[in-house]
Amino acid sequence: MDQKITLMLVEDNRAYAKTLLDMIELSQGMEALDHFYSTEACLSALKAPDAPRPDVLLLDLNLPGKDGLTMLPAIRHATPETEVIILTQNNNYHTVLQAIQLGAVGYLLKGCTIAEIRETIREVHGGSTFIDPQLSRMVLNALCQNDALEKNPLSPRETEVLELLAQGFSKKEVADQLTLSYHAIALYVRNIFKKLEAPNIAAAIATAIRQGLI
Repeated sequence: MDQKITLMLVEDNRAYAKTLLDMIELSQGMEALDHFYSTEACLSALKAPDAPRPDVLLLDLNLPGKDGLTMLPAIRHATPETEVIILTQNNNYHTVLQAIQLGAVGYLLKGCTIAEIRETIREVHGGSTFIDPQLSRMVLNALCQNDALEKNPLSPRETEVLELLAQGFSKKEVADQLTLSYHAIALYVRNIFKKLEAPNIAAAIATAIRQGLI
């Protein structure tokens, strides 16, 4: 017989917690180890000598005491092998990004079905990451924007300045073209040198072309 997926639950809504615990009890191959109403109580139990370590932790965010997002790093530190699924009403994609960055591997909204929760538990236990379909597109777009920023360290204005310098314009001519002061252009150039780790304009232009920034 396959080993059961062991679970812990941190949820302060008693009715919803009972629904989840009933789901776990009725799901083949799953076992609930414990249920807590606060992150503090959960963390205290996990730190106890010989405390059981669940395969999966279902964690609400809006909780009495310290919220789930605040306590997520401490929980992950106490039981690093446990996969954490956030189960919340919070549909802010910034919160989703924070939760994933802090180590959660699943993020579900409480409007999802019991079948979806059960399937997500099995998926993350199998090594997958799952984000509620209502949020996944927004999160993907945000991640793509962050990735683009990481690939191009220059701001749009710095890119514009460097492109004009690459065309042979002097700093004074660039200032005239962009209706900016010479000192502003000099500041942009210094920032460009720092970001591209270039000692001069020629090196900065060469680096930017090589990296596909201009």
